[in-house]
Amino acid sequence: MSQSSSVVDPGPARLAAIEAASRSLTDLRDDDRLVALLSQTGPLPDDYRPEMQAAASRGGLEELRIEKRRRLAEIAGRDLTAEIDVARVGRALADLADACLCVAMSHLDEPVPDGFAVISMGKLGGRELNYCSDIDLMFVAEDADAGTRYASKLVHALSDFTPQGQAYRIDLNLRPEGRSGALVRSLDGYLEYYRKWAKTWEFQALVKARPAAGDESVGTAFIERTRAFVYPAEVSEERIAEIRRMKERVESHAAATSRRLRVTESDDVKLGPGGIRDIEFSVQLLQLVHGGADPTVHGGNTLQSLRALSDGGYIAEEDAAGMAVAYGWLRNVEHRLQLWQERQTHHLPNDEESIARLGRTMGYGDTPSASAGARFIEAHRSVLADVRGRFEKLFYRPMVESLADPTGARLSSAALKERLHVLGFRDVQRAARTLEGLVAGSSRRAKLLRVLTPAMLRFLASSPQPDQGLFAFLRLGEALQHRLDTLGALRDNPPGLAALAKVLGSGRLLGEILGHVPEEISSFSELRPNEPKDRRQLVAGAISSLGWRGPERRLEGLRRFKRREMLRIAVADVGGEIDARDVGSSLADLAEACLEAALQDASIPFAVIGMGKLGGRELNYSSDIDVMFVFDGDPHEAERIAEDLMRAIGEVTPEGQAFKIDADLRPEGRSSLLARSLGGYAEYYKRWSQPWEHQALIKARPVAGDLALGQRLVDETRDLAFPERLTQAAVAEIRHLKARMEKERIPKGTDPRRHLKLGPGGMSDIEFAAQMFQLQSAHHLPFLQVPGTLDAIDGARVAELISEQEARYLVDAYLFLCRLRNRLFFISGKPVDALPSKPEDLEALGKAMGFEEQPRQELEDSYLKMTRRARLVCERVVYGGTERSR
Repeated sequence: MSQSSSVVDPGPARLAAIEAASRSLTDLRDDDRLVALLSQTGPLPDDYRPEMQAAASRGGLEELRIEKRRRLAEIAGRDLTAEIDVARVGRALADLADACLCVAMSHLDEPVPDGFAVISMGKLGGRELNYCSDIDLMFVAEDADAGTRYASKLVHALSDFTPQGQAYRIDLNLRPEGRSGALVRSLDGYLEYYRKWAKTWEFQALVKARPAAGDESVGTAFIERTRAFVYPAEVSEERIAEIRRMKERVESHAAATSRRLRVTESDDVKLGPGGIRDIEFSVQLLQLVHGGADPTVHGGNTLQSLRALSDGGYIAEEDAAGMAVAYGWLRNVEHRLQLWQERQTHHLPNDEESIARLGRTMGYGDTPSASAGARFIEAHRSVLADVRGRFEKLFYRPMVESLADPTGARLSSAALKERLHVLGFRDVQRAARTLEGLVAGSSRRAKLLRVLTPAMLRFLASSPQPDQGLFAFLRLGEALQHRLDTLGALRDNPPGLAALAKVLGSGRLLGEILGHVPEEISSFSELRPNEPKDRRQLVAGAISSLGWRGPERRLEGLRRFKRREMLRIAVADVGGEIDARDVGSSLADLAEACLEAALQDASIPFAVIGMGKLGGRELNYSSDIDVMFVFDGDPHEAERIAEDLMRAIGEVTPEGQAFKIDADLRPEGRSSLLARSLGGYAEYYKRWSQPWEHQALIKARPVAGDLALGQRLVDETRDLAFPERLTQAAVAEIRHLKARMEKERIPKGTDPRRHLKLGPGGMSDIEFAAQMFQLQSAHHLPFLQVPGTLDAIDGARVAELISEQEARYLVDAYLFLCRLRNRLFFISGKPVDALPSKPEDLEALGKAMGFEEQPRQELEDSYLKMTRRARLVCERVVYGGTERSR
């Protein structure tokens, strides 16, 4: 047998691997040229230009596109059979793109302009291209006009859709001024722009710039003459801070995209926590910092740059090796995701079948204990956590390391304060002292805090109140002195630490609550979403909180339970897992659970009727709970039960207060007994009640105790809450009450337009509008007989009492105002009903509301726009205007 006949043909194995990993590439299985390519045993070409030139000679650009896809499949076949590593894959794909650019240029029906060069950027520039990457390009030419005509033809030749497909998606947005900038500039034009107007991100983008086609001398000159901009001799603090802020914006946008797509943030292989961008930003920051003094760290390829940084001593060998392995893993995952349909995607699939397929293409098989998909997911999560941990250390650590350096190499006081100021801290004196307290010393606590603080600083920097958050973090460290494992669980969980920073940086309130229950920090180390609890679970928890304490301390147990559960709701709220409507209903469930627990020993039928925001299930964090009590039995025993319940819920103990409880909406208010029988209520409402009391009954709802008894009271008052006909006298009384509230209850010195509750278009306006619909129409439209404001507005919309647009105005404004009040309570730790007047407080509130570019201005603009629209609707509905708002 000859030597040649003993060589195994690799083609079938490569083709089988392609068919398993790519649904789209299998349409080439019968292509004879691809079959021949897959059977070749030599190395991949280092230069694809001859092959692509031959294809174009056979059939022009049409054949070029087909040949490009064959060559991509050839690379995939070797990749999927583990014959080449991820670095070789990226290099081969980039070389293929370079060749397509060069050959396309030679087949355009126009001569190449003098001095025309194509500059590759991004992954093409770094020679680490994906299977479905855009190719980022810029163009240089001596004659910009001629260069623009030529570049436009080149872009169309490669990016237009044809029967043979699209050769490449081309992205030109990295050029100066992006889409609005000139497509082609001269070399001097580029240098002038970079010298005068370029931003930090544009210099960072140039790290990967490389000549790809055209006049090589011009391309090389472009790279050489822009190096001074990319790698200055000294890197300013502001430039470093801007790179960090840019990374934060990338993460914020990625998180918003994940929420919109309803996928887990960590499923984004490219932009999610621990993803490819974490590695690239870490490497590029270190290159930009050290590249001015050390040209060996210049370069666009991530893996090569990691090695250079390690060789230069700028990064630990362990970190460089760990990131290199992780980068290879993440790029392989990205390649497998994109090969399946030849689509540019970076998110893991969310169905088991696709995950299993992905796991198999990554080399995992099923075992008796775990499926291929489960084994892959476990390994993938481990990689993400490892990358995120190294990223936090490399990207944010230098300032804190200099503080804690035992050799005494420290930042000057002025430099430290300047860095803290750049990060967004206001009281830099206090922040510096707090930071010293966090990192100083050699105790186990100090060492742990030194590990956590760099990332905490970074996360706090974008929070509404970073100073307050940093101080609260120090207090937590002190509170957990003997339970450091609770805090240590966050060391390898950057998302958990980010969530903690969001909570601590939201203001004074949540940091103080966590200080009372520091063991709750353990919940931040759990990567699963904050699971909502239903009423039954909450009632069981509230009752159990009373059971293990002595009689004299039962109330403390209930308060501690309330604090923990309110914190759980707040964490979900700050983390964006629930909205203002969910907050209101969750807090109502919590209040009901506390009331139920306090009524466990009731000896007669006794019910609590929720009124106001409790009845409407629209509580905020600072709300009182409005109640009435109804009983059946001994009136003296009923009064005792009511008094005990008021004390159990409202009394302040060393553990605080469960809820402020208000029974003043009962008949005759404070001057009467707390509890009445059904007959007593019927008699009062029949003989003495006022229209405002009927209006209050709209929100009446049984919430605790004997719910059947409570429902009887609600049922018997329905005709008062929802009369058959609302008299003109009653309408006048409601309008008079509304006007008095606006006139008398807004504190002196407060601009009514800034009062969230009673100001024009405020919450009271919206609530009165909803209740006016109910008072006028709910008797005949039973679906309007609901206690919640938003449900009533929706019912009015369905009944066509209000237009779709008007309903949207009211709902949007109400949810916005609810969220605004909640964020103000987090910031100040006390109820606040008006927009703050100080610019710095408005800035913090704007950040808390999610505004990023100009938080103060965006907040005020949104507030005025929403309340103005809501007021127009209210004036029509409550005061009888005839025009619908537009």
